[in-house]
Amino acid sequence: MPHIITYTEEIEEHGYCQQRPELKTGDKYLHEVDGKQRLRIVLSVRFDKYVWENVAQWTTVIEEYFEEEYTLCVLSVDKSDVPVFVAHGMIGVLTCDKDKICGELVIPPKVKGTIVKGVARYGFFECPNLTKVVFSPMVVIAYEYAFAKSGIEDMAFNEEVAVMVHITAVDDCERLPKFDRIFDRPFPGLYLMRGGEIFQTWEENLRKDHFII
Repeated sequence: MPHIITYTEEIEEHGYCQQRPELKTGDKYLHEVDGKQRLRIVLSVRFDKYVWENVAQWTTVIEEYFEEEYTLCVLSVDKSDVPVFVAHGMIGVLTCDKDKICGELVIPPKVKGTIVKGVARYGFFECPNLTKVVFSPMVVIAYEYAFAKSGIEDMAFNEEVAVMVHITAVDDCERLPKFDRIFDRPFPGLYLMRGGEIFQTWEENLRKDHFII
């Protein structure tokens, strides 16, 4: 399991300039600790309170993986080789490389021998040039905000495999209308989940109104 780091910092604000921490929610980066690179995913950056006048307290929550828990690989996307990471079987792209994800992204079952089981939290968050995502039969899950705020217009699934897509995975994907509202047809093999609960049928999604995201 990844390690969770939580820390607070006090930031002084100047006049009307609202200062924020350097990191922001969804950032994915490598951080050196004792000469070793660790993979970090920023889960949240939130304002807590004003400690005193013009000094604000912020809390940052980070998911961290040690070197032995992740692999850096190269994935071919739209005829270009793009560096990606696979952590505990979950794939994603570092924030510094997100603009290199262009066109159609085919998520493979393996990347250079490393098994891919799903898409990490914020895996392809804010990838504006990403237009389509194709899930291989082995990729069965997309975690929180996996493709949120990206440019995707379409997603393709193997209808014989239950793909679990977190209800926030495609938040603010304005070009993906079928995930923005209830469509007039079901999506066989596509499951949605919220928290630890999985809604296993299209009809149940309709009743619970959890398909609107």
